[in-house]
Amino acid sequence: MDDEHLPAHYSSNEELRAVSERHVIKSMGDEPLAITRASGVHVTGADGREYLDAISGEWVVNLGYSHPKVSEAVKAQLDTADYTTPVWESEPRTLLAERLANLAPGRIQSALFGLSGAGAVEGAMHLAMRATGGSDFVCLDGGYHGRTFGTIPLSYVYPEMYEGSNQGLDGYLKRQIRVPQYNCYRCPLNLERDTCDLACANTIDWSLERAHTHKPAGVVVESFQANGGMIPAPTGYMERTAEICKQREVALIVDEVQSAFCRTGPMFASEHYDMEPDIIVLGKALGGGFPLSAALATPEYSTLAPWEYGFTMAGHPVSCAAGLAMIEVMESEDLMDHSARMGELMVDRLNVMKESSRLIGDVRGQGLMIGVELVRDKRTKEPALTETAVVLEAALKRGLMLGRTGPVFGNLGNVVKFKPAVNTSQDDLEDALERFENALHEVEAS
Repeated sequence: MDDEHLPAHYSSNEELRAVSERHVIKSMGDEPLAITRASGVHVTGADGREYLDAISGEWVVNLGYSHPKVSEAVKAQLDTADYTTPVWESEPRTLLAERLANLAPGRIQSALFGLSGAGAVEGAMHLAMRATGGSDFVCLDGGYHGRTFGTIPLSYVYPEMYEGSNQGLDGYLKRQIRVPQYNCYRCPLNLERDTCDLACANTIDWSLERAHTHKPAGVVVESFQANGGMIPAPTGYMERTAEICKQREVALIVDEVQSAFCRTGPMFASEHYDMEPDIIVLGKALGGGFPLSAALATPEYSTLAPWEYGFTMAGHPVSCAAGLAMIEVMESEDLMDHSARMGELMVDRLNVMKESSRLIGDVRGQGLMIGVELVRDKRTKEPALTETAVVLEAALKRGLMLGRTGPVFGNLGNVVKFKPAVNTSQDDLEDALERFENALHEVEAS
């Protein structure tokens, strides 16, 4: 290994991992690759190899790594004020809140800033409970909204995470109402889309009327279900859900932690549908690579009690400056259109692969948020869980970084995720597809 590729404080990748195993508590996987440098859509590992990142880190760096405009804004903010307590006014925070309100669909007016997507979901829950006087929430099976005590009940993870000796954690896993997800490839109600009349959406209405223990406060839903299978909401689903929420006088909370900022084409994934969310939850890419999240709300859902919600680092000026720079680049370079066009090209190419592949069962996506579901049998749709893991390993050997849906939790780990930076060039995307196809062929031939 070249010395220039070695970690700054360790003599090898192996030494770094050995020290990490002793001192770092990990709960989000333990991948063998150590990253030493990253720029654009390429990263360099401690082994000196360069990798093409088709997942934007953790779908966070939507402009790729170290974008010059974002870096410039961060450095300028560090020279101005490196921290401002959220108790005081902050120009970067106010500028970003105003910018988001102007960009968001519907009557969104204000932003409640947090640190993580899960924290912002909890903020949205606070806002909904204050406005409605309710406390119960409807969520979708297969949905994913975080790992905090408040969001675990909203996410598909909890049965497997706390099976057996849960040390009392089951006390936090209550009060939410789970309804069937939308998934036309694997309809949980065994219906056909042409004749189902959106029965999965109608279960939300029934639940708000009959299934709650206490008064309901809202419905929490992803317009593109990410960790639960990379599934875009079918036509009419979001509109029907919005109609139900309005009739039942509860908040429609749309979780766009993974799908906002040109990820699906438009700035917000909600723009694909003819409806207006009461609250939109943001995270991941919002801070341009820095920790930041927010719950955007309409006037009816913009009130909290004093000190009810807040974090010392919320609305951090450096993160807000980075987020503002990211949005400026997206607009000036028309990355909404670029993401939509490149996504269409990728889905078309993947569907061509599907015709000759024995593993690809379904391809679905919006913009550059694309899922490829692998199955062992196209008729029975048995999830190809083991094969999906092997495909990702084969892709990594070819220098391609891909994602995977919920590999630890139930039969959800058979969908390959493509979430490249939304400014990725067509050449790099075609390169990624070629490497993926070669990895797929290797696994199918074994």
